[in-house]
Amino acid sequence: MRREQRSIQVSALFEASAEELQLTCLSDWGGLGREITAPRIQKPGLALSGFVRHVYGNRVQVLGLTEVDYIMSCDVSVARDGLEKFCAKQISCIVLTRGLEPPDVLMEVARDHGIPLFQSALMSSTMIGKLTRVLEEALAARTTIHGVLLDVLGVGLLLIGRSGVGKSEAALELILKGHRLVADDVVQVAVRPPDTIWGAATDLHQHHMEIRGMGILNITHLFGVGAVRDTKKVEVVVELSDLHEDDYDRLGTESMTWPILGIDVPLVRIPLRAGRNIASLIEVVARNQLLKHRGHDSAREFQEMVATKIAAATVLPASELE
Repeated sequence: MRREQRSIQVSALFEASAEELQLTCLSDWGGLGREITAPRIQKPGLALSGFVRHVYGNRVQVLGLTEVDYIMSCDVSVARDGLEKFCAKQISCIVLTRGLEPPDVLMEVARDHGIPLFQSALMSSTMIGKLTRVLEEALAARTTIHGVLLDVLGVGLLLIGRSGVGKSEAALELILKGHRLVADDVVQVAVRPPDTIWGAATDLHQHHMEIRGMGILNITHLFGVGAVRDTKKVEVVVELSDLHEDDYDRLGTESMTWPILGIDVPLVRIPLRAGRNIASLIEVVARNQLLKHRGHDSAREFQEMVATKIAAATVLPASELE
């Protein structure tokens, strides 16, 4: 897996989200190439008075009615001194909410420091909520995995295994059973707060599969839009491997995980051998996962039942208890 360091330029954020966030650019002095590297939004408050110890660079700063009213109520020299210290922290950009007009001193200091200035008609709380979601998606830790991601009975299954082991063929059979393809061959995965992994196909591979001997297939054209989906949470990793590679848990009580971007995802290993219906086994993995979501772990329940039977059968004679 190859992990990517994420950041987004202010210009890219503005182009992608101007309509959703109701953003208008108020500055004409550039600075749109500044990087945003953290999804957390800051509302400066006290920092405008010059106490900037907790102001962090490369973040979006949101100014609402309280901040603008403070700047307007201060003597110009006092406001300028606080803003100079604030803008010197290498912040990414400033967004004024509620359609507020920027005070002249704010425009001047922002121009001097080359900090982009935006205006939005949204309330501060709404802006912060929406912008946080946009940045969490844009800045989420990402990587690519060689595998196939499927939606089977609503459960996101990531099939992995060596090249040529039959992942795509098993996936195709599952699609024929009515399940849905998310990504084939190259799966882009990203962390979504607080600790979930979501996967999708690359733009080039979306809704396509490669089947050896047949080439590239367009799943949407073959089976309709109901056979595909764009993204899916990865809930179980299913490893297809040759029987001789590992020892397998016969009861299924061993909890195995597969780390993706620092998050452990449940792992199920399916050994391959001639005659096994791999697609049906994968479908059972999804059904079993649904049972676990409802609090039923078949393997552990069986183990507990056996332990109870053994305990009931090993009752010591009364003579041994004296």
